[in-house]
Amino acid sequence: MANGIISIYTFLLFLLLFYAFHSYLMLYHFFKRGHPVKRNDRASTKKPPEELPFVTIQLPVYNEKYVVRRLIESCSKIDYPRDKFEIQVLDDSDDETVTIVANLVHRFEALGVNISHIRRNNRKGYKAGALQYGLQFARGEFIAIFDADFVIPGDFLRRLVDEFDNPRVAVVQARWGHLNSNESFFTMAQAISLDGHFVVEQNIRSQAQYFINFNGTCGIWRKTAINDAGGWHSDTLAEDLDLSYRAQIKGWKIVFRPDVVVEGEIPPDVEGYRNQQNRWAKGTIQVAKKLLPRILKSDLPLLVKYEATVHLTCHLVYPALFLVALLTLPIVFFKIELVVRASYFLFASFFGLGVFGYPVLYSLSQRELYPKWHKNLIRIPFIVALCAGISLSNAKAVFEGLSGKKSVFTRTPKYGLHGQDAESACKQYRDVNTSFLPHFEVLCGLYLLFSFLYALINEQLVLVPFLFLYACGFFYMGAPSMKEIVIGSREAVEAWSHKNS
Repeated sequence: MANGIISIYTFLLFLLLFYAFHSYLMLYHFFKRGHPVKRNDRASTKKPPEELPFVTIQLPVYNEKYVVRRLIESCSKIDYPRDKFEIQVLDDSDDETVTIVANLVHRFEALGVNISHIRRNNRKGYKAGALQYGLQFARGEFIAIFDADFVIPGDFLRRLVDEFDNPRVAVVQARWGHLNSNESFFTMAQAISLDGHFVVEQNIRSQAQYFINFNGTCGIWRKTAINDAGGWHSDTLAEDLDLSYRAQIKGWKIVFRPDVVVEGEIPPDVEGYRNQQNRWAKGTIQVAKKLLPRILKSDLPLLVKYEATVHLTCHLVYPALFLVALLTLPIVFFKIELVVRASYFLFASFFGLGVFGYPVLYSLSQRELYPKWHKNLIRIPFIVALCAGISLSNAKAVFEGLSGKKSVFTRTPKYGLHGQDAESACKQYRDVNTSFLPHFEVLCGLYLLFSFLYALINEQLVLVPFLFLYACGFFYMGAPSMKEIVIGSREAVEAWSHKNS
């Protein structure tokens, strides 16, 4: 049995090292290229109004009553000739968002804004379906897309349209900023993780000619590139990643602009974060199944293939992290009881080098963006804890993606509110979740807490901080979700009792 556990553990270490190499490759490019954010800073277009292209701005919304007003108002204030852009509000809502949007569209139409309220008879294809439906009415040569939780800067179009002077550019992607990063330790940790993705990963992939992706919002597409790549598909939960890769396979180029920032809302609660991460994990694996074989069979350079593989399969890290967490206790036991040769643990310690890449990557992103970046470093261990805590939930999403299990597009709730108002909004968005997953996460937290104490008592100090962070991560993800289940169930019972009284 010990040999079997050791074999599985060794395989997992090799798998994690395969993905950790990506972080070091990113760091190599980062130091080679200097300060990527500052160096790419470019001014607005100098083209006269008559030479500016016509742009269609698509705003896909679904039950976004708390943020849709902010979105449409920021969109209507864009500094671009009014005869050179149109706004499509692609509204699939079935709540009061419909009325809010209708009133806003009527108001801005009266002010001379070219805006339309587009609705479908069903939600077929979810966001991808809405974007494809709106595309058939779009007059623009270029299509700008914004999700409901973002606030569009006035100079957005003027700063990006010149990138399309290169006829092979399909997409220009801006960097995400954060409206509510300082709301809590939780939102700040998410912000740091996103900064690492955009400032280092997206930026380096773009500059090094690796495949990158449109992030679903805050970017502009060339309409002919969308059509040439086959349009928006709804057979995955990551329609943005899917279209991005299909376009690049056909030779189109994606440009990332880290100096153009669009502020957006970070999920402030655990369930919203879980929904977002699960959708990304499952959707990315679905795209990997769909497109990765074509990439690996192509004549692309080896490093391009490696980066594409890492990008599309990166969520395999989560089941690996979860299994490593479970197996650490027996591995420590084997070491203490001399069940396995000491040379194995010397060999296994080599793989510990992989854990440093991402923390350094996150630190560098903070150094690039913020004058007081040192203050954010204390939150990086919390990111490690979150990655551990979400590992079971994301592992489930990954296996669903691999098995072909169908699921609906679960939106990430956006509140646009703070304090008590946000709590009230959370209650309105809450569904009664009967999943056993949060209970199992708490049980995993207890198991890892025991593993932590066992390692500490037996002076296996190298593993102590990781086991502690893993335990904290599982408790953090599981406990609030269990609370939501209890509250939601109680409210459902009260509503049923009131209805039948």
